[in-house]
Amino acid sequence: MKKSKTLFTIFITVFLDLLGVGLIIPILAPLLLGKNSGIFSETTSLTTRTIVFGLLMATYSISQFFSSPILGSLSDKYGRRKLMIFSLIVTIFGYLIFTLGIHYKSLILLFIGRIIPGLSSGNITIAYSSLADVSTPAEKTKNFGLVGMAFGLGFVIGPFIGGHLANDNVFHLFSFETPFVFAIILSLLNLYLVYRNFPETLKERKDEQITILKGIKNIILAFSSKRTRRLNFVIFINTLGFAFFTQFFLVILVEKFNFRQENIGSLYGFMGLCVALSQGLIIRPLSKRLRPEKIAIFTLPLLSISLFLLYFPKEAILLYLIIPFIAFAQSSSNLSLTATSSNLAKENEQGEKLGVTLSMNFLAQSLPPLFGGAIVAKFIYFPVYAASTLVFLAWLLFIPFFIRNLKK
Repeated sequence: MKKSKTLFTIFITVFLDLLGVGLIIPILAPLLLGKNSGIFSETTSLTTRTIVFGLLMATYSISQFFSSPILGSLSDKYGRRKLMIFSLIVTIFGYLIFTLGIHYKSLILLFIGRIIPGLSSGNITIAYSSLADVSTPAEKTKNFGLVGMAFGLGFVIGPFIGGHLANDNVFHLFSFETPFVFAIILSLLNLYLVYRNFPETLKERKDEQITILKGIKNIILAFSSKRTRRLNFVIFINTLGFAFFTQFFLVILVEKFNFRQENIGSLYGFMGLCVALSQGLIIRPLSKRLRPEKIAIFTLPLLSISLFLLYFPKEAILLYLIIPFIAFAQSSSNLSLTATSSNLAKENEQGEKLGVTLSMNFLAQSLPPLFGGAIVAKFIYFPVYAASTLVFLAWLLFIPFFIRNLKK
């Protein structure tokens, strides 16, 4: 009963956190790429807008890259609960800064408002660590799927609400600021619930020296360990590929299909629904029968093919036929690779190990927007080709790892 309560509390915490994140998704692309938001003058070129959009996306991921392993290790040292409370408080402050940036049309405040939540985004690292604390190796994929389900539900409701909260046709007082105000309110509610109900799951504390360069140190460690090197390369390349999709698919929606924030919110809400259904109805039951690496060996090529199919639709409605395959393949392969990586770590290293894995993810997510903005402005479908090719490469690298583990 106690374990079930812990899982439920973690689920609610992640759901509210991702609901707040989901509110923001439909806003960023129209805010920077749209010609009526006031952030840029109407004469500013698409290339400039796309480059700035990419850099704004990158600052969040770069901040996560440096902070995630530190927060993971701090949670190993001081406990999950304290670090979760800290990360929520700083996230609220970041949302407030970004809201002021929209109001005053200040790019500087917008960047600061993305950096601060990035530095404090230990919520997911801590949630995964807490789940690892209370899960057996056989239960990890299933319980990590619980977090994925919370992701999905947050993205079902969040983008849909966020897109419509920013639509002044729904209510004349709504603007790009409104979703961020609502995200602040949700984060305050989440902070209260964590303070009241989030349990301390860490059984054995680990004391070690922590530095600001720990992210870089852990990346070097990840790719120098013979035991985990290939798997870490697979995780990194898979995340790098999918990052091209997540970072620049919004540009395709705005420029090719003329999506407004409410259209983006509806599409991403549908994607979140597909993720949630996949987690609850397919992946959790499937994980009871198959080891995580057996799931990944089939879902990685499916993800590559599904991403490539995004090149073909001429009408926006056709995107709704492709999105379910992307949602299922990405969520299942990502969770399976994360669970496989976690199973290689000792019990008192879960926070650090998951911090390293997530740090690789954040580094991979920060690279495409650093140089992709200018390319996408010239060739809008470059992210589709890059995403599909890199995910396929990750699958090819994963095959030897999979075959080697079958013999054990």
